[in-house]
Amino acid sequence: MKQIDNQKIRIYDECTADEKEVLDSFRKMKLLFDQARYELFSYKLTYLLEKYEGLLEMRHETQALLFTLLQQIDKHGLVGIDVDYEKLGRNRQIEADNIAEEVNIVKEYKTAFDEELALISSGAAEQALIDVENSW
Repeated sequence: MKQIDNQKIRIYDECTADEKEVLDSFRKMKLLFDQARYELFSYKLTYLLEKYEGLLEMRHETQALLFTLLQQIDKHGLVGIDVDYEKLGRNRQIEADNIAEEVNIVKEYKTAFDEELALISSGAAEQALIDVENSW
């Protein structure tokens, strides 16, 4: 077994062909692992955004039904409850703002994962790893 001493760690360009092949294999495995994780999270984030779109659509439809029904009740003189339409409007806005904030967080994550996937696909991520290996 070779004794480890205080020798300088060699950079990628100083490695033998066999050593470069091993480093290349590890780098490719890391990139494939990262790509698979990023694709999974990008898919999950896309699914979540679709759920939010459905939630917003369903909430909008539900609120429209509520206001239509309240107007019909008022029209028939069956008012027994004092409805604060202004408060309902504020609640709708607060709810919309909260959902929009959550959607923005999801979109930021989605953008970040998609950008990383683009770097992997273009080869820029691999080149960045090689640059790091050469800077040891």
